Parts: sequence; structure tokens; C-alpha cells
Amino acid sequence: MIAPIFLGSGSRVARLVAQCWGGTGRIGANPLRIGRSGTTDLEWDMAKPAPPLPGAPHPVMICFAGVVPRSGADLGQNRSLALAAWQAARDWGVRQVFVCSSAAVYGDPGPDPVPEIADPHPLAPYGEAKLEMERALRDLPADGPRVSVLRLGNVAWAGQPFDAAQETDRNSLPLHRFEDGFGPSRSYIGPRTLAQILARLCDLAVEGAPLPHLLNIAAPRPTPMSEILDALGRKWHWTPAPDSAIQHVHLDVTRLAGLCDLPDDAGQARTLVDELPRSFQTP
Repeated sequence: MIAPIFLGSGSRVARLVAQCWGGTGRIGANPLRIGRSGTTDLEWDMAKPAPPLPGAPHPVMICFAGVVPRSGADLGQNRSLALAAWQAARDWGVRQVFVCSSAAVYGDPGPDPVPEIADPHPLAPYGEAKLEMERALRDLPADGPRVSVLRLGNVAWAGQPFDAAQETDRNSLPLHRFEDGFGPSRSYIGPRTLAQILARLCDLAVEGAPLPHLLNIAAPRPTPMSEILDALGRKWHWTPAPDSAIQHVHLDVTRLAGLCDLPDDAGQARTLVDELPRSFQTP
């Protein structure tokens, strides 16, 4: 069995995926977790040279390393972290690197599902930083590891409205209401389903299958945030959406569905809520 590398293993998404990881086919059940601190198999400050790896081979890496707005750190580090990951993968003999990006690169795409071929128009610094990272990865030398950029939809239990539901004691949470009378809707993915998708992609990489450079990662159908709050058992109320609010970010996952089985119920609010690993500590 082959163990993939989880780089940036201390991130919330990486920790969620690790607790749901089961592996399939050629991919083992225990990834090699590399991060700065916390639950890791190998500690590495990515500003320093990459250390030697224990064991071999590790032909596939998933890079979760990145900077998110809530950290308050320089978002421009997303580019340098991704490039450091690729260089480390090259030094370690990794053949395929999956780098986690974000649907934030699309900005405000409207209600229709947006495919990978659409021109990205990020509206916030985080989306701009991720797009800059993506562009840097596109221009890498051809003699190194192959790169697939994963544009993740909202990961359940690693963002809103899950954070608000966990972090506040208010009886009723505010939810933006737009001019059409509806609230915000996003393409989500639960951590268990995400782990299954990533394991499948790793299998394909090990088998030498051709993989796209850009890949949307989400459930087949988007989910209204109001349904998630209902599934969480939280009371909520409407509040007028400001002009800057984005109502829809829906991802076209046709390309992904050609590579992986996507459960029909993966985007249902109840499914997303139930995919939280029992031992995971929410904010």
C-alpha cells in the first residue's frame, strides 16, 4: 500500500479529511502528515529546506497548506507555500501534487454552475491570492511533478454557516436575504465525501491516469445555507443582504464526475451535517 503525503496537515480541512481517510485501491489508510505543529508525523517549517522523508515511496502529495483570512496572516503567502510544496515534492520524488485552491477565485459567478474553463474574477483578497497561486503553478518546469489544482467548494465544518452556528450563543442567527426573497447558496462538500474523492484521485495518479490541471471539487448539487442551519437545529432570521454580498457560488462538477462517483445526496444539508467525524473538535 502507498501512503500519500498530506502537506499542511494542521489545517482544518486536512484534519477533517485525515479523520475520514480510508484509502482505496493502491492508496493506504495512513497518510504521511507533514505540518508545522499539532498532529503530524513530520514537522516542517515551509520557509526552510525540506527535510528527508521517512520511508518510501510517496508518489502523491495533497497540499492543504495555505493562509486563510481568519488567520490574519499575509494572504500572499499562498503563492510561496504552493511553490515550496512543489519544490519539496520534486526533491522527494513525488510524481503528482494536488494543490488545494478555492471557489473564491470565481468571485460572483451568478446562479448557474461555473465550470473550470470560466474566466475567474475574484472579488476579495483571498480569491485574488489563490488565483495568483494558481497562475504561479501553471508556469512550473515540465520536468517536475504534475500538478492538479483543486478548486474546493465550501467544506462542511470548515467555514460558514457551521462556524457561526458553533461560535455564537445567540438564539437566532442572521442570514442574508436577497432581492429574490432567497438566501445564500453554495456548492458544499462534506469531509467524508471529500476524503473519498481525494483517495480516488490519488489512486488515479498512482495508476498514471491523465488528470486535469484544474478541477472543481464539490457535491453535485448546491445547498442553501438556510437548510444547513435548519439541519443543525439553529434558529435564524432574515436580514437584508448588502450590495457586496454574493448569493450564489455553484460549481460545475461535470469534469469531476467523469473521474469519481459523486453520491446524489452529498449536497443535502443533513448529509453535510452528519459527515462531521465524532472526535473532531469544532471551533
